[in-house]
Amino acid sequence: MSLTRRKFVTTTLAAGAAALLPTARYTAYAAPATPRPAAPDPPDAKDFTFVHLTDMHVTPRRKGDRGYAACIESVRALQPRPAFALLGGDLAFDGLYTPKAEFEEQIRLFKEITAALGIPTYPCLGNHDVLGWSARRKVDRNDPALGKRFIMDRLDWEHSHYSFDHAGWHFSILDCIHPVQTEQGPSYEPRIGPEQLEWLAGDLGSAGDRPKICLTHIAAFCAMAQWNGDPTRKALDGSMVLWDTKELRLVLERHGVKALLQGHCHNREDYRFRDVWYLTSAAVSGAWWAGSWIGNPPGYTVFRCRGDELTWTAHTFAWEPQLEPEDELERARIAEQRAFEAEQHRLREHERRAAPQTTTRVFSDL
Repeated sequence: MSLTRRKFVTTTLAAGAAALLPTARYTAYAAPATPRPAAPDPPDAKDFTFVHLTDMHVTPRRKGDRGYAACIESVRALQPRPAFALLGGDLAFDGLYTPKAEFEEQIRLFKEITAALGIPTYPCLGNHDVLGWSARRKVDRNDPALGKRFIMDRLDWEHSHYSFDHAGWHFSILDCIHPVQTEQGPSYEPRIGPEQLEWLAGDLGSAGDRPKICLTHIAAFCAMAQWNGDPTRKALDGSMVLWDTKELRLVLERHGVKALLQGHCHNREDYRFRDVWYLTSAAVSGAWWAGSWIGNPPGYTVFRCRGDELTWTAHTFAWEPQLEPEDELERARIAEQRAFEAEQHRLREHERRAAPQTTTRVFSDL
């Protein structure tokens, strides 16, 4: 039987209480004074859309809170109105290396801005959503607040892995932040873990023949080494992919899961292996609210479920980076990206002009 949880949507900035409303008031971060009317549900209950937002990294630095509000406004403008949003992790800017009070303020901003969506939201834990599970923590290693519950309690979030059904489809949300103890104190490994894999197998089994989608923050597959042309980077990168991808994919394959939605690398990726689609969305924050130099501009993905078929469309939203005075590295990266794009444009135009004229030869039997 699927686990349940309180759906994670808040009502208003002032109240800050969790609720599920057909429409929600805009916070101070959104432009219109009143919400738009909801588009009618499609006539076929199995024809619906949902959005996947991941790697928001909400923070007042670089005006990332206002950037996230611009993303929410973009989602609200979608037609048809999405049925719900999957929130793919790294919701707040950072809990691993940030003082607790600063992390708590990031969570507050995330919660208040997300309330403007006005649709059910289903969160997934990212590595930066955990307080202090790092040797670089800025919280005492014996602080009882360390770990996952710090953000979960503030977001009225009951279980770190759970599932739900919508219009004949089954969705399983996974927690890939696996706790470990080290000499430096509590930390994590990027893995699902045997207990959760056992839960997932039973959860998917109980869903029967319903079409199924799973969600993780850290990806099962990521080709960062290939698209960066880096022969020194391992395909099984210890920080970028799950350490138990094989065990996870075998569960997905035998239960006919349509897709595993992923985040973490801030780049769109699209793979299909043994009938499972591994889809990574672009980061809402782009390069941590410092432009798009990591690969993709700030964006998200809209998925459409129609019958038993799944399709997707990448979306971006208008946002210019608002750098801080000390962001010299980010300015250098943006300049490098612009120079690269200009050189690519120059090479394309040169190659078009210099391309030899070709003729079409028709071959026939002699």
